[in-house]
Amino acid sequence: MHNERQAPGPAAALLEFQQKLQRCKSQRELVFVAANESLAVLRFDQAVIWHYGARSQVSIAAVSGLADTAEETPYAQWLVRAIEYIRVTSKGAPVTALAYEDLPQSLAEDGRDWVHQHLLHCALSGPDGTPMGGMLFHRAEPFEETESAIAEWTAGAMGFALWGWRRDSRKLRKLLKTPSVKYIAAGTLAVLAILALVPVRLSAVAPAEITPVRPIPIASPVDGVVGRILVQPNQVVKADEPLVEFDDTSIRNKLALARKGLDIARADYQRAMNKSFSDEASKGELLVLDSKAREKAAEVVYLTELLDRLRILAPQGGIAIFSDSEDWRGRPVQPGERIMVVADPSLVGVTVYLPPEDAVQLDAGGEVTVFLNINPLSPLKAKITQTSYEATVQPDNTLAYVVKGEFDPGYGLPRIGLRGTAKVYGERVALGYYLLRKPILFLRKSIGI
Repeated sequence: MHNERQAPGPAAALLEFQQKLQRCKSQRELVFVAANESLAVLRFDQAVIWHYGARSQVSIAAVSGLADTAEETPYAQWLVRAIEYIRVTSKGAPVTALAYEDLPQSLAEDGRDWVHQHLLHCALSGPDGTPMGGMLFHRAEPFEETESAIAEWTAGAMGFALWGWRRDSRKLRKLLKTPSVKYIAAGTLAVLAILALVPVRLSAVAPAEITPVRPIPIASPVDGVVGRILVQPNQVVKADEPLVEFDDTSIRNKLALARKGLDIARADYQRAMNKSFSDEASKGELLVLDSKAREKAAEVVYLTELLDRLRILAPQGGIAIFSDSEDWRGRPVQPGERIMVVADPSLVGVTVYLPPEDAVQLDAGGEVTVFLNINPLSPLKAKITQTSYEATVQPDNTLAYVVKGEFDPGYGLPRIGLRGTAKVYGERVALGYYLLRKPILFLRKSIGI
């Protein structure tokens, strides 16, 4: 013989419901549990819990079966109107049962699709009788007297739990109103106000790179094609050392044709000169042939000089800085196009790329602290020597103000090309402005104040 487990009776269900209310850890959880778990003690189609808002108006706290009910929805607005009517007509009665037809015609027509035929409203109040809200149940069948009594007991348990949470909040408000807490709060505000006026240096953090000071650019002198790069990236070179060779095939062919044309022009001129002693007509051709010979001679001189310029020599000793020699092999270049730079390794500085949103007022001589990626625990000190007046587009398509600086004496010079982060310092401002500068900028961008 098997013993079948029977469903708990009304009293056990009510006690279990009360225990669930007592285990709630927040007021939000309390109203959610009360709206959904009360189905175990009272049969309904939907339960609504409301409370008084900050201005003593009706505010919907929870609706069974819904995670949240926005105040601007038509259903929530209708509930507020209906509860206001029931609250006024019930005159503070603990339990009010009414049918759908008892509502005013405007309410009945607007809420026909949302509520059922029979409604039961229970007032929520604390042990001291303070009104705090109510619970509204509705279903298709009328509520019996025993169910009204159960609903009244449920509302009593809910009212006591809600009163307990509000009592804790009232204790906190009462504690904040005590003289000692007021003095502490006033003292804290005074200290914060004084700290907000403490002057601090305005600063900004931005990417930085070690760059040469006064580098000499190596640019293409001709319109041609790079044959080969004779040095490696970051190689130490001496003055007059060959750096770049251009493809001279086209120039040499033009020079050979020009020399051949010069020989022909000179031969024609010499033949006309010999004939001029006996032929008067040949004398008239001498000026034309002489000009042609001079033109060919000038072309030969130009192409010879151009051929000599197809090899670029280092203007001074230093380090050849460029990307990769293979990237330049066979590349066509225009006159003035930069191929590399030659820099003195003893003359290095720092270049800071300051984003526009972090820009601060910077003057020559301002401080810069550089933290290199290879050694972030050993900062380097530098002084600002130059700042750009407008933001320029960087290789990564971002805008930045370019700030240049030179290192203070006494530091080991870092290698050109190292990257890191730099902190630049501007004028002195109040600490309050320093802390609120970014939030104010965000608000101005977001809402325009």
